[in-house]
Amino acid sequence: MKYDMLIKNGNVISMDKELNKYNWIAVKDGRIVQVGNGDTDAEADQVIDAKGNTVLPGLTDCHVHVLNAGINLNGVDLQNCGTIADVLAALKERCEKEKGDGWVYGVNYVPQNIKENRYPDRWELDEICNGHKIVIFAATLHGCSVNSAGVEIANVPDDYPGVEKKDGTANGMYLSDESSFLATANILGSLTDDELWKFINDCADYAASKGATSIHGLFGQFVDGDRDIDLILDRGDSLPIDMTVFYQTWDVQKALDRGLPRVGGCLTLDGALFEYTMANFEPFVTAPALRGVLYHNDEEVYRVVSDAHKAGIQCTLHAVGERAIDQLIYTYHRVITEQGKKDLRHRIEHFCLPTDDQIRMAKDLGLILSMQPGFTYLWDKKEGGEFEMILGRERANRWDPFNRIIDAGITVCGGSDCPVTAIEPLVDIAHCVNGDNPVRNISVTDAIKMYTVNAAYAEAAENDKGSIETGKFADITIVDRDPYECAASKDIYDMKVLYTIKKGKIIYNNND
Repeated sequence: MKYDMLIKNGNVISMDKELNKYNWIAVKDGRIVQVGNGDTDAEADQVIDAKGNTVLPGLTDCHVHVLNAGINLNGVDLQNCGTIADVLAALKERCEKEKGDGWVYGVNYVPQNIKENRYPDRWELDEICNGHKIVIFAATLHGCSVNSAGVEIANVPDDYPGVEKKDGTANGMYLSDESSFLATANILGSLTDDELWKFINDCADYAASKGATSIHGLFGQFVDGDRDIDLILDRGDSLPIDMTVFYQTWDVQKALDRGLPRVGGCLTLDGALFEYTMANFEPFVTAPALRGVLYHNDEEVYRVVSDAHKAGIQCTLHAVGERAIDQLIYTYHRVITEQGKKDLRHRIEHFCLPTDDQIRMAKDLGLILSMQPGFTYLWDKKEGGEFEMILGRERANRWDPFNRIIDAGITVCGGSDCPVTAIEPLVDIAHCVNGDNPVRNISVTDAIKMYTVNAAYAEAAENDKGSIETGKFADITIVDRDPYECAASKDIYDMKVLYTIKKGKIIYNNND
């Protein structure tokens, strides 16, 4: 047989149940048809000499706000700004460079890293806008700020929670999920389908460059009318990677009407750390009067989980702090007690600050935990970091206890929450293995599983993806070093993608 593709001379880490290793892979019609060791005289239309480099199953990012991620790739990065003046200068430069009166996006904004500890207001942004509409998105996506032209399009009622005011007038800052999500939905809803699609396509291309062959994409919620859902369902087959669609709606019937086997995603039961809206048992160190917000009552949460379970589709929601995790995990317990267990693979997104009891319940209920190592990579150190500042060291050490969760026998899949953190699965794997704060570090095998085997299981695609085995899709990522060999040193962070291959087609080549 003449194959379509042959990958030879590779250090093939299969991630099958026996962790077999090979040095060549043969591909036909988009699937792996043979693997082996030693020399092969097989013929193929395309031969890739891996030259001893490491061949992994195609990587998956299991939590991406696809549209917002694309916006970040086209926005003004504000993460290194230290003052309001720095922010305004960076935005002014873009506003003067761009023609017309379109949107200018400021991204990766963390107000706690700004000397004034706030966002620019609408009038400050008006001074530098050069006729443009401006929106600044929080790094967490749980807050935003706009100029006066943006206020008109955001169209958030003044009496909404989180609408900041100056002298009784809305100042363009939206600092709660209610106000910031409405503002975002109306802003993005003002864009054309082609403008929205460019952001989606840019995200997919970027993910491929980082070794991802699949994404669990979150759609709905952030575009008025949920037009992004219809776009991805209509055009998704043209993307270079697989896009597993999570419809972020509280109305399960909407997902069923579109033939989707899952509902939810980042439907927020609580908020985020930097906005002091993640729902904790104890107050924040830097905001001792606050311990976060629960946005929905128990019956609202029960309704969506119960409806999804009854309809036989997967469900997942956002729960960061202990109180939100409690609300969701006891809802799953109630629904499963009433309706019985089914192999629906319900998930919890984030699960950042769980108690030991919540970990035990997640195991008993068979839940999948979709977690984001990039959070602690950016914001936690063995000593210091934003998590310690806001939560204190004891709670910072309890954030993302990957080792305790995996030891409990729970399936964990890894993602970025992009644009909250970047799509960088290799960096996330490195951080899980050799993080600055070793309190949560795990083995190389467990870290790779989060982005391969477990990711495939989390979307019920384990028969087609997640490992290099005959019969599965030829989804393959070739990297320039063996993570097992460099695990003990910081060299593991230097892994680079050489090829990304989707169903036997090269979709990214960094080997030229």
